[in-house]
Amino acid sequence: MLIKNLLGALLVLAALPASVYAGTGTGPEIGKPSPNLIGRTLDDKSYRLKGDQGAPKVINFFWVGCKPCRLEMPELAKLEKQYAGIKFISVHTQDELPESVEKFVKSLSGAPSTIVLTSGGVQETFNYMGLPHTIVLDSNNVVLLSLSGYTPDNMKLLNTTLKKLAKQ
Repeated sequence: MLIKNLLGALLVLAALPASVYAGTGTGPEIGKPSPNLIGRTLDDKSYRLKGDQGAPKVINFFWVGCKPCRLEMPELAKLEKQYAGIKFISVHTQDELPESVEKFVKSLSGAPSTIVLTSGGVQETFNYMGLPHTIVLDSNNVVLLSLSGYTPDNMKLLNTTLKKLAKQ
């Protein structure tokens, strides 16, 4: 019976998209240019990371079904207000109706001002294992920091990195 229950649980986990798991993905390589990100904003405008240079950025990958993402996004919104010279972009990683993502964002106490929708594939492009995943880019879109998961230590490291960026 125990083995049957374990096998059933493994089958359920195997059916979930890999991006649902909290993991230890490395993300894009530190010190290298970020991969390009292509999507549409919630107000249906085209977004291309390669065309968005000139300001440092925090890019946060999330999914509407991710509970840690729900907790992290209001904290990111506070950091966005604190660091006005740094652009915050939250990227929905799964193919989802814009209305569902908009409803999710509105249900939060705060969220970054730029939300980009993708049709999937960003997990492979940005080489992360789980959600949420956050990267920090300099003004030339070079990766400075890559954080996997929502933890107090990750939020402290993010804040420390943003303080240094804001002084530059």
